Amino acid sequence: MSPVMVGLLSLSGLLALLLLGVPVAFSMALVGVAGLLVLGGPGPALGLLGTVPYSTVASFSLVVIPMFVLMGELVASAGLAQRAYATARVWLGLLPGGLGMAAIGASTFFAAVSGSSVAATATMGRLSIAEMRRYGYDGGLAAGTVAVAGTLAALIPPSAMAVFYALVTDQSVSKMLIAGVGPGIVSAALFMLTAYLVARRYPHLAPVVQQRVSWNERVASLRTIGPFGVLIVVVLGGIYSGLVTVTEASALGALAAFLLLAVSRQLRWSALHQALSSSVKISCMIYLIIIGGLLFSRFLAFSGVPFAMVRAIQGLDISPLAVVIVMLLILTVLGMFMDPVGMIMLTLPFFFPVVKALGVDPIWFGVLVVLQAELGVITPPVGVHLFVVRQIVPDVPLGSLIRGTLPFMLCQVLVMALVVVFPPIALWLPGRMR
Repeated sequence: MSPVMVGLLSLSGLLALLLLGVPVAFSMALVGVAGLLVLGGPGPALGLLGTVPYSTVASFSLVVIPMFVLMGELVASAGLAQRAYATARVWLGLLPGGLGMAAIGASTFFAAVSGSSVAATATMGRLSIAEMRRYGYDGGLAAGTVAVAGTLAALIPPSAMAVFYALVTDQSVSKMLIAGVGPGIVSAALFMLTAYLVARRYPHLAPVVQQRVSWNERVASLRTIGPFGVLIVVVLGGIYSGLVTVTEASALGALAAFLLLAVSRQLRWSALHQALSSSVKISCMIYLIIIGGLLFSRFLAFSGVPFAMVRAIQGLDISPLAVVIVMLLILTVLGMFMDPVGMIMLTLPFFFPVVKALGVDPIWFGVLVVLQAELGVITPPVGVHLFVVRQIVPDVPLGSLIRGTLPFMLCQVLVMALVVVFPPIALWLPGRMR
């Protein structure tokens, strides 16, 4: 049996493990090691198993992930998310769909200091859903709005998803992070516009809050979001200007968040313990998936499957854009059943060699992959954000929650289409970096 055939047959084994409920990290690792045993014997397989886990975890560049996650967890502990929501509510609350728009606006600010979309969804859900329902919002719409708004943390830097893609594909982490700024702003604006239009079209689902706020109160509320400005300048300003590396920026961001926690007199052991514990759990999950994915991708490279795919696609008379669209459609289907990190790690060993061979910009393709991952976390039946929100509001039926996300899902598809048609939305800022 040829090595390529062994590689292709291994996919059925991987699919079987995933269907049996084996975590994606262990599924990829098992298939990768078993495939190397078949093709090369125990020497290459055990050698790879003995070196990849340590070399991956010991990589200094991977420090970025836990540092950005820790920064977001510390910001949540400091109560900055509450302040951002309160400020957004003061400015937007009187508009149709104003409380939903406020949740989206606050999620945008929180996304700019948090690398975890799950943490952003959980934090904003606890803050805003109960208030929206208290003012008469439909439960499904309120929960759906928060579930979608949390996805902005997967795109707006510092995004753990963007860092993950850059590290796995050996791209510039700083350019990959900055590339998410334009699409992130467009996504947030379209989400807010959608909330407004839905409220105008169906006012019984999102009643207007009849509560007047003076302009003095609005201006005064802006002071509460000052810490966000500090963190954005430290992290994004440092990266974009080239004054610090991404690793240094992540450490400075975590330090700045720690100092903000101390200055606000909320530096308690319980808050610090919770932030550190969550950061360790999330980082370990990502590290395990990277290790499993690398074992699997090394086996695929050994079998020659990616190179056979490149030759087959180059022999077809189709444009690179058509190939990218097909890849995104595949990711759409996989996103219905897998978590986004596992989905990306599973497909990149196949997709990325083809993308490079076709001359597609890897940063542009990375933004599309992250956008697709955003869509996956709210796509049933295994949308991670849907279940995060359901834990906050268990009385809201899942069907009602899914209906509440549908208008915003269309927005995400529109943003993806805009990035495909107008690549400068993602590439203009990275192209101007030093």
